[in-house]
Amino acid sequence: MFVFCLHALLGCADELSRTLDRSEDVVTSNVEIAALEDDQVTEKDNETFFEEPVVLPVHLGPLLAPQKKEATNASSYSIGSYFPVLSDDAVASDSAVSASSSQSQSQPQPQPLLEKAEPWSPAIVPFLDAPIESKPAGGFPKPDALSKSSKKEVVPAKILAVDVHPKMPRIAILIDDLGYNRHGMDSSLMLPVEVALAILPSTPFAMETALTAQKQKRITLLHAPMENQRELKLGPGGLYAKMTEHELKATLSKDLDGLPGIQGVNNHMGSLLTTKADSMKWVMETLKGRSLFFIDSLTSPKSVAKKTAQEYGLETVSRDVFLDNIRTEQAIDKQFSRLLKLARLHGSALAIGHPYPETMAYLKKRLNHLEQDGVRLVRLSDLLTASPSVLAPSEQ
Repeated sequence: MFVFCLHALLGCADELSRTLDRSEDVVTSNVEIAALEDDQVTEKDNETFFEEPVVLPVHLGPLLAPQKKEATNASSYSIGSYFPVLSDDAVASDSAVSASSSQSQSQPQPQPLLEKAEPWSPAIVPFLDAPIESKPAGGFPKPDALSKSSKKEVVPAKILAVDVHPKMPRIAILIDDLGYNRHGMDSSLMLPVEVALAILPSTPFAMETALTAQKQKRITLLHAPMENQRELKLGPGGLYAKMTEHELKATLSKDLDGLPGIQGVNNHMGSLLTTKADSMKWVMETLKGRSLFFIDSLTSPKSVAKKTAQEYGLETVSRDVFLDNIRTEQAIDKQFSRLLKLARLHGSALAIGHPYPETMAYLKKRLNHLEQDGVRLVRLSDLLTASPSVLAPSEQ
């Protein structure tokens, strides 16, 4: 009986010993497995985290990537550079907990996942300053000054001859012999204001014509009667080749004083007087003293009137076309076509007409449709040309 009890006690002791060994092995293996799993998780997490691209905060502006540091981890970037790190107290408490647990377990514990690092600070890309030419004393220049200094001066390209559009041909019209009848006065004053009027001196409707034209701001001239080769009558205020200098200048001055608003003079007839150099000098001296221009009606191809006017520095131009030497609509239209042709050829042309009913009716209709001819009706003053005086001071 004693022997049986002894064997039973020994068997229980052995079974208890085996049970304790098995439990210790289980605990040991569990600790190893837990350590292994922690290590695996740490390595796997580290690998997974560092393989993903690092996203920088957008609101902080352009950033420069931090310098790479030598490390044994798979990534070259520090975790603490872009994520919050534990404080020193937290790290110390975690270290104490780890130390106490390591004393109770024989296997080494894994290192903490987060390491202490320097606080993150963004590296801002520097902005380059714009060049500043001048800086006012006491501060930076205003934005307007910067914008002006940064702009380059624009130099326009040279204009070539092919880039210039040709000017539209111009025509001017002068109506002579006004003052003798009312119908001629009324019809001429109804023409466009660009049409100039030449008024004979001391005629019944001379003053009324001049005053009305002045209200219309129309150019008016003295239609000075000058001696012709056919010895036709000139009427009052005529100028003759036999006149002395004093007589001619006195008569011309009286004619000019009798008409208000006169701006220039042209010759009525004058096929003889306009060929006389001395008579033309006296005429131009009188006009120069009054700052008037002269129009050469060109009743003679030998006229020296325009040349003499240029010598005295007067504004002048000569007639190109007589419209109504033949008083028919067909003849007037032919002369008007010749006027347009000369204007296109030379750039401008001057026509002289008379207050005949045929001429007035044609011009009233024709001048309203000049756009289809590609020409422009202008004032007589637009065709005048000025020449500097070529006379010596002693001759003037």
